[in-house]
Amino acid sequence: MAIATYQATLTEGIIMTTDSSFDWHNVKQLTITQILLVVFIPSAFAFIGFRVVLPVLFKSGIPAIIAWPIVASAMLSVLLIVAIILLKKEANVLRISLFKRMLFKNIPIKKWAFCLLILILGGAVTVAFGSLSKLMTDIPGFSVPDYFPFFLNPAIDPTNTDPTVLTPGISLEGAYWLLPLMAVTLFLNILTEELYFRAWLLPKMMKYGNAAWIMNGVLFGLYHSFQLWLLPQLIPISIVFAFVVFRSRSIWPAFLFHIVVNILVLVGVLTLIAG
Repeated sequence: MAIATYQATLTEGIIMTTDSSFDWHNVKQLTITQILLVVFIPSAFAFIGFRVVLPVLFKSGIPAIIAWPIVASAMLSVLLIVAIILLKKEANVLRISLFKRMLFKNIPIKKWAFCLLILILGGAVTVAFGSLSKLMTDIPGFSVPDYFPFFLNPAIDPTNTDPTVLTPGISLEGAYWLLPLMAVTLFLNILTEELYFRAWLLPKMMKYGNAAWIMNGVLFGLYHSFQLWLLPQLIPISIVFAFVVFRSRSIWPAFLFHIVVNILVLVGVLTLIAG
């Protein structure tokens, strides 16, 4: 009996470690209500963090450029843990590795080229829509709160703005210690958004066919209810990201492109710090 049990366990382990396939259709699908719920909960959590906790820290004297990454990192860490738990649980059910369920799948060069082309075009459209986001900041209810950092305000041009206006309460010049704080936050942002919304949620929307990536992109954009003025840019790029993951069945292209975008943000901050 003991030998039989050992053999069964060994066989199960081999199946889990050698299975190289992950069929999205094998994932338990979510209803519309469930999809809305798993988007609404983190959205509400983020809204409380950025619209309730963040202004409290700001009013206590902590500059926005410091308070924002602190709040963002705390909330993203929680959602990242949730995402990993959900992915791990499903990986066990499907008898595949966590890495595979996270959609870290290698893809052919041609598919890489296709995905990168779509992402670059999507990025160009997003930049072009920046003027719409800027216009939205003038609409009552869509203005950017003063407790948000300058790089989330499309109405501000950092290169032509007085540094004291960009970061009230702190001088950016020489503040290199800000970079690690920003880097951690931006990396958590990438991991959390890609793993929760694209790797975990998107495959669970497969029963809706090609509408799945559109729904996923729109809902991810609306998840950012705490910064509605950026919706003209967030929704298009979110749809593009979802489409790329949907078509490639891999998180790699979107993940790496997201890294590049956030590195550019860091470079921009570094430029201002260096003076």
